[in-house]
Amino acid sequence: MAEGIWITREIALGLLVEIFKARDLPPDEALLVAEGLVWADLNGIESHGLVRIPQYMLRIDKGVVNPRPQLKIIKETSAAVIIDGDHGHGQIALNFAIEKVLEKAKNVSVGWVIVGDTTHTGAVGMYTRQVAQKGMAALYMGASQPNMAYYGARAGGVSTSPIAMAVPRGNGGVLSLDLSTAIAGVGKLLQHKVNDEPLGEGWALDGDGNATTDPHKAILPTPLGGPKGSGLSLMFECMTSLIAGRAILEPWIKGENQRHHQSALLAAIDISQFIDIEKYCGEVEALAKIIKTLPKADYVEEILMPGERSDAICRERVKNGYMVPIKVWDRVVEIAKKYNLLIPSVS
Repeated sequence: MAEGIWITREIALGLLVEIFKARDLPPDEALLVAEGLVWADLNGIESHGLVRIPQYMLRIDKGVVNPRPQLKIIKETSAAVIIDGDHGHGQIALNFAIEKVLEKAKNVSVGWVIVGDTTHTGAVGMYTRQVAQKGMAALYMGASQPNMAYYGARAGGVSTSPIAMAVPRGNGGVLSLDLSTAIAGVGKLLQHKVNDEPLGEGWALDGDGNATTDPHKAILPTPLGGPKGSGLSLMFECMTSLIAGRAILEPWIKGENQRHHQSALLAAIDISQFIDIEKYCGEVEALAKIIKTLPKADYVEEILMPGERSDAICRERVKNGYMVPIKVWDRVVEIAKKYNLLIPSVS
């Protein structure tokens, strides 16, 4: 990692809350957005953490993000809800979506919530984990502007759409998968740019549609698994934005409505209405344990289940703090000083 400074969860969260309050977010919503960004850093997803603060500020400056959104329920049935995010921060709309999806799943065994007209939602595994911690199976898929090359094209055609799934396992734990449909998402490219680190081969295209490893020339991420990644992203648009009546990709490609916005789907299954929850968690745990007993390849020290790496990182960082690259921290401090905020002492 690049040279950095040592901070704690409390330092990061406290400063970000004050920054967002200074940008006219109500205190409770400032906390939701800040918690999402800090959660990403704590879980080793630095591409969606403090490095995003300048981008968030710029979007508020340009009127892309509404700091005080009025969420609206557009359509509601016994099992499903469509929510208008009013161009607020995605963390705000998804917090409401969690409430609604849990309510629906408890009532009719499954819940299905689609959010339209929101903005960046952060590390989406946070939302599926929260649902799984309530004893439910969770699924998330997202859509956004065409910031990723479609397989076979030299221009953006789909989004670096995330997908996340989580289920409860034994001892109160969670099995959690969270990934992008890109080899390396926009946040990962941004992280490498800030730290002046070269990209991996095949991660991105430059402005002319040619492959590049230069983080300062990279414009478009490339899809994970080629046509599989771009195909998944296309279907996520169909499963989210189009059902919400908020098409993103087609208008954007035509040059219309090129304002950053996102859509999301969050689904939950109340496992206890189908099988004893303790039995289910025990079987998930047994599955994880037997996979971990398989013969290891030479290039790994341990066979890991989805979410185990981030769980270990989070425990360590919550307990002892964590390192933030100096360039990232300096940008956050510069923004804080702009609003005459107290800068915490760090080492």
